[in-house]
Amino acid sequence: MKKSGLLFMVLFLSCFLPMSFADNKPAQEKNVQPATQQAAQKKDAPAEAKGSDIVLLIDSSGSMRKTDPHDSRKTSAKLFVSLLGSDDRVAVVSFGDSAKLLLPLTKNTKENHDSFVRAINKVSSREFSTDIYDAVKKGYEELKTSTAKKKVLVMLSDGKLTLGSAEKEAVALSNLTALFPELAKSGITLSTIAFSELADAKFLEDLAKACGGFFKLALTENDIHVIFAAMFEKIKSPDSVPFDGDTFTLDKDIKEAIVFVSKKAGTTTTLVEPSGRKDTPKRFGKNIQWFETKLFDLITVTEPDPGKWKVNLSTKEGNKVFVMTNLSLKSSFNNSFVNKNEMVKGEAWLERDGGPISEKDILDQISLSAELAGPDGKTAKLPLQANGPSFSFEFTVPQVGDYAIALLAEGKTFKRTKTIQFKSVEPPPVVQAAQKAPPVPQPKKKTEAPVKIWERAIVQFGIFNGVLIAIAVTIFAARKVVNIIKSRKKNTKKGAPKKK
Repeated sequence: MKKSGLLFMVLFLSCFLPMSFADNKPAQEKNVQPATQQAAQKKDAPAEAKGSDIVLLIDSSGSMRKTDPHDSRKTSAKLFVSLLGSDDRVAVVSFGDSAKLLLPLTKNTKENHDSFVRAINKVSSREFSTDIYDAVKKGYEELKTSTAKKKVLVMLSDGKLTLGSAEKEAVALSNLTALFPELAKSGITLSTIAFSELADAKFLEDLAKACGGFFKLALTENDIHVIFAAMFEKIKSPDSVPFDGDTFTLDKDIKEAIVFVSKKAGTTTTLVEPSGRKDTPKRFGKNIQWFETKLFDLITVTEPDPGKWKVNLSTKEGNKVFVMTNLSLKSSFNNSFVNKNEMVKGEAWLERDGGPISEKDILDQISLSAELAGPDGKTAKLPLQANGPSFSFEFTVPQVGDYAIALLAEGKTFKRTKTIQFKSVEPPPVVQAAQKAPPVPQPKKKTEAPVKIWERAIVQFGIFNGVLIAIAVTIFAARKVVNIIKSRKKNTKKGAPKKK
């Protein structure tokens, strides 16, 4: 059986496990806690973790030389870590012939930044085989005692489970599928990123489906950093402010802004502040941190001046401004996969200081809208229904592919957006078969009256006993005849004359 087919069977069977696949909600949303809070804590683990615990599983097999020749997975992994907050912890695992823990779960602080860079740089593309089971197992061992609300495995691979023989691969695949219930019980999700058209994308997608995660395919080098930004959005669900061409507006409530700029190779980004001051990768203000690569820039601005900001010399596609503020836009919808033509429902609302805004005079000043973008590039407005402090929406997706919902909350002095990406997939074949060929109603058996049932039972009992008596009589008569014959033979021998 093919790996992807076996994974689908496991996905179907896992509907009966503690994970909730019926509504496509990841198991971690149930906030499953370890059996005892006294379990040994990992390095730097707080008593009650506020952030997320994330393990990066990075493929180091030789096949990655073809699927990721420029080591984009390593550069983008550093970007991903830079996007995360100081309350988050990250571990790094390299896997090929076996899985190796390069860095245990460690707080994402400035002091530990060099430790993450050194660990990620140790990942190679030289190992002969690809033991994906050992990678997931190692990540599970690192997360199973975590007390974080979100526990995530992120795998970067070309998805080819290769161990040198069909027998070893079958055993590894069996062990891998047997690990899924353990991930579910611990509230751990597995998200996957596949590299190039040579990857076994179906296998990696099935892994993500079975483990409540998120799947993306990076066909080119330019895709990977944008995918990691999307992965950050999926895991951390941050707010952002929209671009208007090359400009964006920051309001006085924003304490920190992270500007992610996707650019063409060979160009230099310039950030223009409301005062007119120009910041570049070589010269920027004391409240700015700048991480530059040939394909993207990551700029963090602490206590930014309110007003209009501008980015020059950048492509528009993929640009994001993530903001940290006490005013945030929330949504109940965060699915990674949705079945085609299935009705999906969700809600959106605004929060301030962790609580929903319910004051009518404030809500009357806020405009909230939702837009659905499909794989064909077309967008459609989603009608919103006011429901107290929240707004409900519903939709169906007519085709398979990547979708995104863009929520926008706008007031007189602020704008907040939230992008929720997901993938539409074909419904499971079992459901399709039930729709195409509904079960044929079976004719009901006639129920006889009680009196007739007893009459027939008595007749059957009489016939049965009559047969038994007949058999007994026959056996008795046969024995009688045999005894008479034996007796006559004996008497005949006694009356015969003796020889002289």
